[in-house]
Amino acid sequence: MVYLLSLLLLFCCCTHVGQSQNELQLRSFQRKAEVNLEIQQLKSKMRDSRLQKFRDELRNRSQVLKKLGHIDADGIVQLKGQAACLIETGDNLLATELMFNGTFNDLNHHQVAALTSCFIPGDRSEEKIQLRDELEKPLQQLQDSARRIAEIQHECKLEIDVDKYVVASVRPFLMDVIYCWSMGASFAEVIQMTDIFEGSITRLARRLDEFLNQLKAAAHAVGEVDLENKFGAASDSIRRGIIFANSLYL
Repeated sequence: MVYLLSLLLLFCCCTHVGQSQNELQLRSFQRKAEVNLEIQQLKSKMRDSRLQKFRDELRNRSQVLKKLGHIDADGIVQLKGQAACLIETGDNLLATELMFNGTFNDLNHHQVAALTSCFIPGDRSEEKIQLRDELEKPLQQLQDSARRIAEIQHECKLEIDVDKYVVASVRPFLMDVIYCWSMGASFAEVIQMTDIFEGSITRLARRLDEFLNQLKAAAHAVGEVDLENKFGAASDSIRRGIIFANSLYL
């Protein structure tokens, strides 16, 4: 009899423990379900937030394009916008600004080659930049245009540091080198004008030729024959010598 009572008590205890464990497991599952629901809600809010941020940025960028004259009030692409679409190698907003504000019109094709070299990313020179007189004014016009574009973007609530944009967009480290190369100087002469490595000069000149051809196509698309010819002449003036040799071993 005592043995049976002991078994009954043991069964009751085990049943009680089992019920307690089941309750704990149930509460754990309920909490897990609540946490999963919270995660899904947070993910949904994040998606909505990113989408709203994207919409805001799209609206702000559209305002920039309107102020710069690339699209009209109805969002229709204008001549300036058509030209910008053909430029990929350099900053197309800045390049088209120079095309339409007359900066390139006042330059000869050697100056154009030098000025457009500022659009091409490359190595920085540790030496102080010293430019000849015929390059100082075009560089200043380029910097002023870059600052104007950055200020318009800032006014349209885009996150941008105006000074950093100007520094990043205008790279005048090889202006004088490209100008002299365009004028007919030898490679041996131009590499003595800078501390930038010869290979970097070669890469920049090749990319510059690509950029000039894009500018030429953009000028053709908007009917600017004089600019088209000027960009073509600038390209022809730098596309020579060892820089454009098929092999440097020839």
